[in-house]
Amino acid sequence: MGNPFLAKTKNRETIIEHTDKLYKNFLDLKRIYPNVENLDWYILKLACLYHDLGKMNIKFQNKLIKKLNAKSLEEGRDDIIEELKDNFYEIDEIPHGYLSAAFLPKQELKEKYSKDELRILYQSIYYHHTRDKLENHDNLMIIVKEELSNYIDEFNYDKIPKIEKLNPSFIKYVKRRIPDERDSNEVAKQYIVTKGLLNKIDYSASGDIAVEIENENLFKKTYDYLKIGGFKPNKLQEYMITHQEDNNIIRASTGIGKTEAALFWIGNNKGFFTLPLKVSINAIYDRIVDKIKFGKENTALLHSETSLEYLKRNNNELDKEYINKTKQLSLPLTVCTLDQLIDFIFKYEGYELKLATLSYSKLVIDEIQMYSPELVAYLIVALKQITEMGGKFSIVTATLPPVFTHFIKNNIKDLKIPKPFYKEVEGKMQLRHKLNVIKEDINVERLKKNYKDKKILVIVNTVKKAQEIYDVLQKELVENNLVKDDYINMLHSRFTKEDRGKKEDEILTMGKLENKQCGIWITTQVVEASLDIDFDLLYTELSDISGLFQRMGRVYRNRTLKDNITNIYVYVGANKFTSGIGNSDKSIIDKDIFNLSKEALINYVGSSDGKEINEVDKMNLVENVYSVENLRNTEYYSKIKNVIDKMSDIKAFEYNKKDINLRNIENTNIIPKEVYEENKDFIQENADLINNTNKLNKRIIARNNINKFVISIPTYEFKRANENGYIHDFVEISEKVEIPVMAYKYSNAKGLERPKENMKEFNEQNQFM
Repeated sequence: MGNPFLAKTKNRETIIEHTDKLYKNFLDLKRIYPNVENLDWYILKLACLYHDLGKMNIKFQNKLIKKLNAKSLEEGRDDIIEELKDNFYEIDEIPHGYLSAAFLPKQELKEKYSKDELRILYQSIYYHHTRDKLENHDNLMIIVKEELSNYIDEFNYDKIPKIEKLNPSFIKYVKRRIPDERDSNEVAKQYIVTKGLLNKIDYSASGDIAVEIENENLFKKTYDYLKIGGFKPNKLQEYMITHQEDNNIIRASTGIGKTEAALFWIGNNKGFFTLPLKVSINAIYDRIVDKIKFGKENTALLHSETSLEYLKRNNNELDKEYINKTKQLSLPLTVCTLDQLIDFIFKYEGYELKLATLSYSKLVIDEIQMYSPELVAYLIVALKQITEMGGKFSIVTATLPPVFTHFIKNNIKDLKIPKPFYKEVEGKMQLRHKLNVIKEDINVERLKKNYKDKKILVIVNTVKKAQEIYDVLQKELVENNLVKDDYINMLHSRFTKEDRGKKEDEILTMGKLENKQCGIWITTQVVEASLDIDFDLLYTELSDISGLFQRMGRVYRNRTLKDNITNIYVYVGANKFTSGIGNSDKSIIDKDIFNLSKEALINYVGSSDGKEINEVDKMNLVENVYSVENLRNTEYYSKIKNVIDKMSDIKAFEYNKKDINLRNIENTNIIPKEVYEENKDFIQENADLINNTNKLNKRIIARNNINKFVISIPTYEFKRANENGYIHDFVEISEKVEIPVMAYKYSNAKGLERPKENMKEFNEQNQFM
């Protein structure tokens, strides 16, 4: 029997059938986004058509034949395929990408393309899968000349010329890998786009999904959403409409319509909308899908819990195709975390796909001030590369530290930075807040006198402090029968995923302006960014000036302050710091930033019991605290500069993707003992399912069922708990994964609580967020 020319075991797909799928995706991509920069479409077409021809080698064919035959025998079928005779059994299998390069018509291509262009084509095919480096090119020559040459007469594909001979002498085109320090920027960019898009087209074809889905009407959907609500584009939104082709840095008041402005700027292009917190991402995704009605067929949700969120929105049914489209970045609009996108800056094997996709996309960065200085530095490096490749970005935020602008300007040209946009009511700037600065540690004395018939938000810096405030309010209000138990609620990061999801839904529901329900919510900074909630009063610890104004944005979000009431109470600490702030590297805010913020606030309010603060004053305070002059000699400034400098020296392919940690946060997943005991049988049942089923959707659902009971805690916290005997057991999820069961107290009211007795080597400053 002859060579079956198989490409995949699925449906016994042949090389020609698989390549036809790539060709269709290639044509679709070219039709939808015809103006991709740094791309020769014909070179990409050749890469698509020739990339898998090396799969006709005997070892690859026999590997697939064995799998197919084993499945046939298992299912009692008689469609057995005869294995091919291997005359070179002593030679290890050579990756098919390395062999595919030999099928290119080298002589014809040399007449048309330069050496660098041929390097781009050959290397895109040669390296299209991550493989070990080929040490022995002589073996490749043998397989090409003595084995593959025997099959070219049998192989006929109508989309390429008849292959007359193979050309294994291509080593000069792949030996020096692009990007090399000797390569020009133009060569590097052309290679990144060609190789990245080949991967994108190939992966989509393998998953039987569209490589891209056209964005036909995001602009109109956004416009119609405003129109139905009785609005037309405001000054900010008009600016973004007229500056769709620019890279923008936008400062705009909370509640002014930044989301709609960002969507207008994306228009009918491919877009990515990034936010720092998953709860904010989920809320924006729902708003775009349900209210703006762009639909889930056009909108993706991408973060570490994507499948769980999709299950929640689809009656616990897993839409595998939707997940694949999300992961392959095929949908017109993706709402995501930053670290899902910009890890390409580490230039790991396969990094080209994301950067190539972003080269014809528009990227929105919302709430940049919430990122650590290191993550801001990574972002700036990414934005520089994206814009050099042809992509565009807009930073949209209520508060923008000037130190960020300083570094962005130093690295990126052609920026538009208009004057700030302020929310206006009847032609005047809207006044929403009056604040009182209190030189005390946060306490409930003022709150106790002013909680009835109001929505109260308490925001603190640490979980420990949130739990302390909760206990005091329970004692003062609930135990004295002044309010019911469910009047006081908490939200922070130390709840199980299931409980936290419920609480996020509850605070969003109560925070709607039309909802007349009253109560007290005690939270950490998990509510700081982009949550569309509107409370009446805020009692908060100071973290930094920018974070404070984000917290204030959850109070009187779309209302004008009346009757001269004080609606913001800021506790700046009786002594040196508020909770979670300190000299250690675990401090949630740089201590210099905290001290500058505290000083600026105290000076602003002066000796008054309360002072009105408008949007101009807020932005001026941020500009003062975060000025380059103030921060140039601080650790905060140095962190940004050092990371940018370090990333400029990164060599391609030195990093392993799995080792990249953009947020520099080491976490360990645990299950609280009480939760484990209550759900032991259910957890074990799903663990067994993960180990015993080969159906991907069932494994994902089972894993998500277990993840409902998980809490992610800092690894140092887990180690201390382990040292002190609080690890009760381990749940074995698979051979490589086990989840510790932690004997800390847990309740769905307070979350995970660290034991009150002293624990060796524990620094309470470390328990934050």
